[in-house]
Amino acid sequence: MAVTAGRPVVRAAGLVVWRQGASGTEVLTVHRPAWNDWVLPKGHIDEGELPPETACREFTEESGYHGFATRPVSTVDYPVKNTTKRVYWWVGRLSDSSCGKPHNPREIDAVAWRPVADALAALTYSDERQVLTKALALSSTRTLVIVRHAKASHEAWQRADSLRPLNERGQRQAKRLRDLLTAFGVGALTASPATRCKQTWRPYAQARRITVEAAPELAQNAVRPSELARLMRALRTDLLADGVARAVCGHLPELPAMAAALGWGEDIETVPMKPGEALVLHLDAKTGVVQASERYRSPL
Repeated sequence: MAVTAGRPVVRAAGLVVWRQGASGTEVLTVHRPAWNDWVLPKGHIDEGELPPETACREFTEESGYHGFATRPVSTVDYPVKNTTKRVYWWVGRLSDSSCGKPHNPREIDAVAWRPVADALAALTYSDERQVLTKALALSSTRTLVIVRHAKASHEAWQRADSLRPLNERGQRQAKRLRDLLTAFGVGALTASPATRCKQTWRPYAQARRITVEAAPELAQNAVRPSELARLMRALRTDLLADGVARAVCGHLPELPAMAAALGWGEDIETVPMKPGEALVLHLDAKTGVVQASERYRSPL
């Protein structure tokens, strides 16, 4: 659909979620009474929110289910009055089988799991039918997140560099990472033994009751590249074996090698990562080959 240039852009995000039911693959759709339409769950991005965080929040608010994002599907633009609506879509997975109710029945008054053919027939808008078709055709992936540690203290620090803690801004960045890691369903954490790396994971680890694995191979300027590459490949092997999304926190000099060990590194080399920034890699669930990537700078 053509979009007139110069329109203000209103951003939104959503998840495309399906499950295996008695009749095969079933797709989640929701009904909006104000528009009398059937759509995939999505909603507006709040100020300070990252798109995958919005996608997961809106999925829960509109369906009552809890889910997390896997690989991106597409970005769709279409005109709404005098604006352009831009929707970012991810393939989503249910994090559990429980179901509450839509948060606001005036916005969503029905949730339906439909066989694929029925979902395609029920969805009101052609662009969402195209998004669903594309999502279903994508290979299954597993997520590995590489993060540069949050901002650390520098001024007047006279002890060992490995003991440098996060400063106040870094502590806020670490707390802010919780929502992004939650959005991608991270269930395992690895970090350099440096204090600033372990502290970057602390808020999420405490919230999720996850033990952070300290890996000497990630220490800054302390190991051979071959050892670092071996660690990253081992994490990929574990990821493909159990399917649990992982996140690794390291130092700026080592980040390119960490990504390169997984077959990715172009953008990390040319545009260095900022403190608290995340590189999200989506690896094919069978081969481990990177299928897609995303980068998110800390909003703080």
